[in-house]
Order: sequence, then structure tokens, then C-alpha cells
Amino acid sequence: MKYLRNIIPYEPVAMTDMIQHTGSKIASKALIDNDNTEIRFFSYAKGESIDKEYYSMETLFVMIEGSAKIVYKESDEVIVNAGDVIALESGINYGVEALTDVKLFNILVKA
Repeated sequence: MKYLRNIIPYEPVAMTDMIQHTGSKIASKALIDNDNTEIRFFSYAKGESIDKEYYSMETLFVMIEGSAKIVYKESDEVIVNAGDVIALESGINYGVEALTDVKLFNILVKA
């Protein structure tokens, strides 16, 4: 495949099987990662987090399993649960904290 990686063409795979929990660590699998688009699956163990950092791209989170807190801007936060989708605008700081074991799908886009 020219752009996508870590996925087999023409073979269906359950979203829950795209990435596996790895104990108490954060796991990530990129399907695409370039200057304009990032598509990744993440798995977080309960209590794991990624500190707030600046993102120049618009972001979409699709929660596959579990619950997480998204912290953004100065002190805003929102809880997202399995089945939820949330979008974040570009040009902000944000981070993720796993409230339970979590699997999520993350898309970042820059025009």
C-alpha cells in the first residue's frame, strides 16, 4: 500500500483487535503519519496519561473501549467513553488520562 501501513488490504479486522494492551504502558500503532495526516490506534492502561502538549492539527478521538479524560487549553476537560467521538480544534495544548483501560482511534488532520 502506498500510504497506509500496519494493516492488511482486503482483510477485515475488528477495531478492538487493532491494538492490544501492553501491561501498564501506552501502546500505539500508526496507520499513516505524514505532514498532513496522522491516524493511530492507542491503548492506555488505567492511570496512564500523555501530558498536555501543543498540536497544530485538528484532532478527532474515537473511543473504542473504556473511559478517558481529555484535558485541553488551560484547564478545560471532558470525559469520553466507549462509543464517543470528540473533535478538538487545532492550535491548542491537550493531553489524555486513562480512567480505565482504554483503546482509542486518533485522527489528526492539517489542511
